[in-house]
Order: sequence, then structure tokens, then C-alpha cells
Amino acid sequence: MRQNVLEVLLKSTVLPFRWLKSSFRCFYCYDVFQEPKDLKAHQIIHTSDDDKLKAMKNYWEPAVYVDVSNLACKLCPAIITDFYKLIDHLIEVHNMHFNKDIGICMNPFRLNHISVQCVQCDRECRTFGHLLVHTNKEHKGCTQVLCEFCGQHFKSNTHLRDHMNKIHSNRSVLCPLCGEEIHSANRMRTHMQNVHNKRYKCGACPELFDTHYKRSRHMMLVHKTREEVKCQHCPRSFVFRSTMMRHVRETHLQERNAICGVCGWRAFGAGRLQRHMMKHSNERNFKCPACEKAFKTKKTMKQHYTNIHEKGARVHDLMPGVPDPLVPNSI
Repeated sequence: MRQNVLEVLLKSTVLPFRWLKSSFRCFYCYDVFQEPKDLKAHQIIHTSDDDKLKAMKNYWEPAVYVDVSNLACKLCPAIITDFYKLIDHLIEVHNMHFNKDIGICMNPFRLNHISVQCVQCDRECRTFGHLLVHTNKEHKGCTQVLCEFCGQHFKSNTHLRDHMNKIHSNRSVLCPLCGEEIHSANRMRTHMQNVHNKRYKCGACPELFDTHYKRSRHMMLVHKTREEVKCQHCPRSFVFRSTMMRHVRETHLQERNAICGVCGWRAFGAGRLQRHMMKHSNERNFKCPACEKAFKTKKTMKQHYTNIHEKGARVHDLMPGVPDPLVPNSI
């Protein structure tokens, strides 16, 4: 997969990019952008083949999002506006090494000046998130390889075989966290998400994480997939350059750009200010899962739960005569 994508990146003007929650991210340095025009203006600095080689070597997702709004072959002056015809052109005319048996490995989109566009039906969306919803809903079943058991479509027979082995085989596995027997790898993935909140799988080992950031940090520290971004003012290091820059502005430059209108308290960022404003409100929206008490912030609720219920439960285990704080009416 990496080799397929790398060949196309080296021989065409296809622009790879990443998407996380609500922002575009540079494929090479992880800088964050809200508009397609800003992303494209930035990625001009990453034109060297070394940047592409390094990025693909460290890539672990099953496919790459690519912008095909300014499509061209780098090896000849041929004018080609269709992404799939460009790949055929590179294979047939320039003898590009490309394994079609594993699929295209790229999801093409058109990132216009501000809006984004579907390449299959030319539908235009204001945000990339809406475009993803559209493509998954309207064009998911456009491939010819079909699973007879569940009706899911795949790009290649190889992907179908992997799906059959993982989903429709009778092999059961044990959850490494709770020991429950799960009857398929797909159900294990659902179990990890719903029961243990583990949604992000490492691309190099079986470990799972509850946030994208934790997985990225694990990949950086354990598998050395990218270099740490180090702060020039202190020993701390970060996964993303944007996180490091936020740290510098908040900690070392002492920026306080958010001001409380009630007491004048200052903070860096709207998130901190929003949490602070809860102190001026009488609402208690965070209820303890073990008792009837409610709290203004999630942090104070967690502190209460840890100090009263978790520590209290440990005392009860050691001293059975002590009432159990996790059991109602036992105190």
C-alpha cells in the first residue's frame, strides 16, 4: 500500500492530506488548518522526494486522503483530469510499478478554494466532514467485490479474503483487559470500543488506545515512526508541532488571551475559560456514577469518585466490617 501511494506522489501532482475531527492536517508535519486554501499554500514547502519517502515510511492507516483538484503528470505534459485515468496513464505510459490487486489505496477529493467536492458525483460541501458522510453514504457500494454473508463491498479480492477471515470465521479470542470470550475479531473491536473505550489501534502492534493522541505518542516513542517535537525552552517534547507551539505560547510566553467577564480571571484559550465559567454557575451537570451527588466540573466529580468510592472500596475489601461506599444504604 505504501509503495502504491509513494509511486503516485512522486510521479504526479496529487496532494496528500490528513483529517482529524474538524481540521485539515499537513501530511508531512501535522500543522493544522481550517480551510483547504491554507493547507495547500502550506504544503508547497514539502516538495522534496525525501519528505514523501519519510512520510510514507511512517504511515499506518489503510488509505490516504488525496486532493486531486490540480491534477497533472510530472513525467510528461499530458493533460489528465480524472484521478483513475492518471493512474492508468502512469502505469501504461511510464511503466509505474503499481499493484492493483490491493486496490488504489487512496481516497480522492477535490479541495477547492474554500469548499470541498466529491469526485464521483461533483457534489460540493462546505466542510470535509460533511463530504465524508456523503461519500460513505452514497458511494460506499460502488465496488464490484461483494461479501455474500453481510453485503459489504470491497476494493479487491484480497480485502474480501481478509474480511472473511476476521469477521466470518468461528475463531474466538479472549479480551486482554477483562478476559471475556469474543467470537470474532470484528466483535472484539466493537467490545474494546463499547466496554473499554479503546478506539485507536496501533499500526505496528496489537495495542489499542482511547485517543488519537495517545496512539500517536505510542507510535512515536515505541515504534519511532516520527521524531519528537522538542521545546526549545524546556525539556518537554511533543507529538505534534501545533501542540508544542501551544505549550510555548501558554507556558513560556505567558499569553492570556481569554478574560472572564465576571471576575477578570485570565487564561490561555477558550477551553480553559469555559471550564472556569462553571465556577460562576450554579448548575451541577456532572453526576457521580456511584451516588446521587452532582458537581460543577468533571474534574471535581472524578476527584470525589476516587477519594470516596474507589479508596473506600479498597478499605472495605481489607476491613469487611466497614460499610461499602459503592453499595447504597450500606453506610
